[in-house]
Amino acid sequence: MKASLGNRLIAAAVSQRDNVHSNNTEEGMKIAWRRLTAVGTMILAVVGAPGCAVFMVGAGAGIGAGTVSYLGNEWRVSREVSIDRAWEAANEAMKEMEYTIIPAQTRKDKTSGVVQGRNASDQMVRIKLVRRADRLTDIYVRVGTFETPANKTAGQLLYEKMNKHL
Repeated sequence: MKASLGNRLIAAAVSQRDNVHSNNTEEGMKIAWRRLTAVGTMILAVVGAPGCAVFMVGAGAGIGAGTVSYLGNEWRVSREVSIDRAWEAANEAMKEMEYTIIPAQTRKDKTSGVVQGRNASDQMVRIKLVRRADRLTDIYVRVGTFETPANKTAGQLLYEKMNKHL
């Protein structure tokens, strides 16, 4: 089933590419490239990652929004924001979720930061920040140790709370 779906997606992309090449317009090429990229992403999600949860949002939402992915019980996003602003947003999100922040495991410097705490179920909750440039920060959000639907949902909610403050 997966191979036949992948073959159909590839055939559709190639067909679209051939149609655009016959028109040879710049706008047509842009449309075909977007479609081919979307098809490639779908193929990777369907065929290339069985048993591995991958979730992507906001690919066309603009550079400031970043692309959010979920892999290995961790939400990941690169945002066009300073590490100081991301740090404030991370702390506000933890407070809004009423998670207990552990001061001894919470630290920040000019290149990275970790806000760590516990939820009401006594699971570890962590927001890790890594500065990539003056206004570009990688954000990693993890709830719990294992990849479960509940941990995934809790991590997503925590990131959404943080995102409101960015």
